Amino acid sequence: MKDWFAEQDFNTESLPSGHRSRFLEKLNAAGEEDVSIIDKHDLDRTDEDKKVISMNSWLKWSLVAGLALLIGIAGFNFTIKTTMNDGLSSVSPEMAQAQDFFTNTIHLELEKLNKEQSPDTERIIIDAKNALNKLEADYKSIKADFKINNDSKAVIAAMIQNFQNRIDLLETALEQIEQLKNFKEQDNETII
Repeated sequence: MKDWFAEQDFNTESLPSGHRSRFLEKLNAAGEEDVSIIDKHDLDRTDEDKKVISMNSWLKWSLVAGLALLIGIAGFNFTIKTTMNDGLSSVSPEMAQAQDFFTNTIHLELEKLNKEQSPDTERIIIDAKNALNKLEADYKSIKADFKINNDSKAVIAAMIQNFQNRIDLLETALEQIEQLKNFKEQDNETII
């Protein structure tokens, strides 16, 4: 830091004597009436008394950056704590892996179901999604029970069963769509 400051070309020369009084005279001559901002005692002070500690812009920005960093860290810690208390992942690492497996499987099956969207399969998909929404609402109520009784094996088993029911529901809907496709193909072959 010392080297950097030594390399900089700061204007460190003191102002010529009487500079301030000449400035005030010019200001008064220009017709400015509000010179009361400058204290007359300032004219009598020596240069050592007039030193003012000013906050440089880099210091201000570093303080702002430090504050932003602290807020970011606090927010990150808060989100980690809220997600850790969310569902099976707060029971054990194995349960966290199981929850990840179930949620990933459900998302994959749901993507497969959405790819099968057609006018023929629309009713099956709508019914499956309605049933899936009902199971998700049930899961939320089970999760509320889990927050109260997080030691209860029955609540944990109900959460796992809910995940399995959602996967079974999506697989059943996909099977129904496949059967519908096969039926349409057979129907088209008999017509030809």
